[in-house]
Amino acid sequence: MLFMFAMPPLVVIFANLYALRKGRRLERSGRRVEGECVNHYWPAGGYVGVICEYSAGDGARASVKSSKYTVAPVEVGDVVEILYDPQNSRRAMLSFEAANRVGYDTLIFSIGVTLFLAPTIGFFFTL
Repeated sequence: MLFMFAMPPLVVIFANLYALRKGRRLERSGRRVEGECVNHYWPAGGYVGVICEYSAGDGARASVKSSKYTVAPVEVGDVVEILYDPQNSRRAMLSFEAANRVGYDTLIFSIGVTLFLAPTIGFFFTL
């Protein structure tokens, strides 16, 4: 029973820890380049995201998708700052998302920990 209540928060916690780690790693050691928003995409649920292209260090063009938003964060043709990993240019994030992700992921992480600890503590109090 404890497993059933504890697993979903653990999945949220680990997924957000991965995203937080990725954002922090790119902020520390990633390269900042200017890119351009080239298109929007519409995932399920009425959300919108953006696709931005940039030139990586080797001169090749690469693209990065944003997270999903209720309103597009930038318009097609807008210039955006992108952080990418010089060793693997496919690892990239929009700069404003990397900066905002730390606060957002901390909030989600806190909620996940609370949801995990509540049934765990409750289980031990029932023993």
